[in-house]
Amino acid sequence: MNLRVMIEYFIINYGLISIFIIVALEYSNIPLPSEVILPMVGILATKYNMNFIFVLIISILGGLVGCLLNYYIGIKFGKPLLDKIIKKFPTTKKSINESYRFITKYDKASVLIARIVPVARTIISIVAGVGKMNIFSFIIFSSIGIGIWNLTLIYLGYIIGDNLNLIGILIKKYSVVILIFILIVLVAYFIKKVINSKKI
Repeated sequence: MNLRVMIEYFIINYGLISIFIIVALEYSNIPLPSEVILPMVGILATKYNMNFIFVLIISILGGLVGCLLNYYIGIKFGKPLLDKIIKKFPTTKKSINESYRFITKYDKASVLIARIVPVARTIISIVAGVGKMNIFSFIIFSSIGIGIWNLTLIYLGYIIGDNLNLIGILIKKYSVVILIFILIVLVAYFIKKVINSKKI
């Protein structure tokens, strides 16, 4: 049974709860590519007349649950777990190092920025747990990042339809644009914060 047939089967039989579970699994580092999963959710949601807003909200909640699972795994098992992951899957080393770089450079906002970087977007939750990031900051910034990523991919599935190759090209082309936009918003936010603090 291929991925498309499996997801369609679950959506037909279990509706929104299946979307929640599939997205939660993807965000908890189960090897299900979001670049395929989320547009497919959009395609199938259109096919079966599911409400876009409900689908988006459920997907965000599923993503957040998956992220929190990874966050607590990071807290409980710490850096030795990441070392084991790197040893067993050497290709993840770059993404894990990238996640550390994001956290060092952008602090709490790192969990938002990393959501549009392949592999790092799920690994960042474990790294945040290892670093014992404030749970409320983690939830807020993760929710924003998950919302942006899920909205983009699910909406592409809605409007483009059953053309995953075209969706893949658009994701690669515009993920950099989205990253730049997020960075601009964050810089503007921090500048405004500094200016307001000086006025007090």
